[in-house]
Amino acid sequence: MLIGCKADQIETSIKSKDLRKAIAGNPVSVEFEAELSLMADTEDEETKAQLKSIEKIVEKYLSIEEFDITKGDFGFNIKIEGELPLVYSTGSKAITSVESPWVMKVSDNRDAGILSGFSHKLTFSTTSQFDAFSGELQNINLMLSPDERQPMKFKLKTTGNDVLHIFTGGAEVGGETRVLYEARVEKRISLTMQGGVYDSAEQVIYFSLK
Repeated sequence: MLIGCKADQIETSIKSKDLRKAIAGNPVSVEFEAELSLMADTEDEETKAQLKSIEKIVEKYLSIEEFDITKGDFGFNIKIEGELPLVYSTGSKAITSVESPWVMKVSDNRDAGILSGFSHKLTFSTTSQFDAFSGELQNINLMLSPDERQPMKFKLKTTGNDVLHIFTGGAEVGGETRVLYEARVEKRISLTMQGGVYDSAEQVIYFSLK
């Protein structure tokens, strides 16, 4: 039996030129890496067959370059590398234009106060395909119910002469936990946003790009 379907962490790399392309309405994909651990009997043939079925489902919904399975102390460790769509959306409804169950979504910022100085928001969001993806996994094993919210590490990088200004809360930056964090991105920055409130709420990074 397989138990668990939440990543230990998903790491995604986003360049400022990717954000520009998405805002302009152009199709963009960004690289991601995910690692997850599944509790299981590593010698059970049924479990091995289920893993093959999981790989097929993941490849059906996501653009995957690598799907590696190794034995761990209490089951299997899975490492996935691929690409996620980076999509610009003007509405609050679930995105329907992609096959992926998750996307990196750019939207207009309409929040007031100190946040009004940032033109856009970047979030890790589910799409209209999430329920179908979840359903296919649960058809293999009822314990394989993926979480909508995942632990995230955002690696942001500026390109060319772009000026990227960000604001967020509840992030680990350079090994330090920040309740609030605002910065102009100088070349690159990594934001780890996981656990706590992010078990039930999506990560949000406010940004302006000039």
